[in-house]
Amino acid sequence: MFQEWLGNQLKNPTGFVSKWVGKYMEKGNYEINNWTLSLLNIKGNESILEVGIGNGSTLNRVVHQNIKGKNYGIDISKEMVKEARKLNKNFIETGLMDITQSNIEDMPFNNDIFDKVYTVHTIYFWNDLDKGLNETYRVLKQNGALYISIMDKSHMKKMKRTQNFNLLDRQVIETGLENNNFREIIIHNKGAYLCIEAKK
Repeated sequence: MFQEWLGNQLKNPTGFVSKWVGKYMEKGNYEINNWTLSLLNIKGNESILEVGIGNGSTLNRVVHQNIKGKNYGIDISKEMVKEARKLNKNFIETGLMDITQSNIEDMPFNNDIFDKVYTVHTIYFWNDLDKGLNETYRVLKQNGALYISIMDKSHMKKMKRTQNFNLLDRQVIETGLENNNFREIIIHNKGAYLCIEAKK
């Protein structure tokens, strides 16, 4: 029962426990988030979007590497957006960061504005894979890159809290990327973690 409840909270943290859930995700995802950021190879003056920011701790690390760029974050959870804005108050006030409540299938951004879009442990919660990928393709600049980091499905299936997750095989994600015109798909591996990189 608790694991099922936790799984639902990981999808969309709500209520008085949301702050704790945000901290739980920050700690549990630190390794895969750190690895993903290393793959981004941030230049320092780019336009970067994180999809599913949680409490904003990873985006906070990004802005320190991208101090001459613009850093954006979205999350479906109102509580997580609130926590992330609190953590990154100074960066938001100085115009280095923008945080919005939104889902990936309907993002409030113009076409062709991001150099890089990354997301960690969120694809299991997308309502529609094709819509999410198509929308990401729209907001990326030409030659911009998408990074989708997940845990291998075989490992995820062993966890009780993931029973209600939409666990996807790597091949399904690759096919979705190809169907939505992404190219130069690269699979990065680190233990049980995968990061699927693709260019517009």
